[in-house]
Amino acid sequence: MLVRAPDLAHWDGQDLAAFLLLTAGIVLTEQFQVPLRFGSENLNFSLTEALWVGALILARPSVVTMSVATGVLLGQMTRRRALHKLVFNAGQFLIALTAAQVVVAALRSHGVLRPMTFIAVGLGMAVYAAINAGLVALVISLAARKPYQSVLLPPLPENLLHFGANTALGLTALVVWHAAPGATVLLVVPLIMSFIAYKALLKRVAQPAPVRESVLQVSV
Repeated sequence: MLVRAPDLAHWDGQDLAAFLLLTAGIVLTEQFQVPLRFGSENLNFSLTEALWVGALILARPSVVTMSVATGVLLGQMTRRRALHKLVFNAGQFLIALTAAQVVVAALRSHGVLRPMTFIAVGLGMAVYAAINAGLVALVISLAARKPYQSVLLPPLPENLLHFGANTALGLTALVVWHAAPGATVLLVVPLIMSFIAYKALLKRVAQPAPVRESVLQVSV
């Protein structure tokens, strides 16, 4: 946030509007999380990333960074997260997001709808997902004194599906916004359907299985 802060002086009305819109959307999606229970902790799945994937291309990096920071903090405060979890979650979001922004800036094409732009966003989100999942697993393994692999690997398939779906939704929003901004509201339907699908998937995954080892996890 300190790195991005000087750029706030260059924001115009459009940047401010994008910040307010993204922040409001992130606060909203943080209220609709699907928990996957591991011991005394939850691994929470949400649609938050889907809101700002397209903004990696369309908005200033500082706008996206400040929106994610503000939206995650406000969204999780309203859910009465413990302070240490709130700070950790916001911090790992920003670290992973910054890494994604670096990848996108290095690889993106000047054209919004060019193949290299989509590749850049996909690779950026892959880096984001790796850092996000890796940091969460690391802090859990240290706190619970468990091997790192025993924390990282059990929920990995669900994490991959989650990040892949959110990235696909975000890229769809990018295309729709570029072609016809007024039609973006139609994406509410696939967002709702994705949320329902997450709930159905995680309900099935959460069923007791004798061969599956339970692990601790924090809210992300």
